[in-house]
Amino acid sequence: MENRVNELIHSGDASMELYGNKTHCHVPILAMTADVIQATHEECLRCGMDDYVSKPFDERQLYSAVAHFFESDMVDGVS
Repeated sequence: MENRVNELIHSGDASMELYGNKTHCHVPILAMTADVIQATHEECLRCGMDDYVSKPFDERQLYSAVAHFFESDMVDGVS
């Protein structure tokens, strides 16, 4: 779905205003699992998830993982 929206934005067939004046649409996905094996982390990323938090976690770990998505928007100049 993201790819289709991005194609429409870049081709001019969709107005950027419809998508919050962003030039690129992306919905971040944070995987959360009780599995701590590195292969599971790699599989999550391979399947298109953006980051990974293993349980049990403390609130600082979760906050850090979620905050990362907002920081990358600010670095790219998009808010």
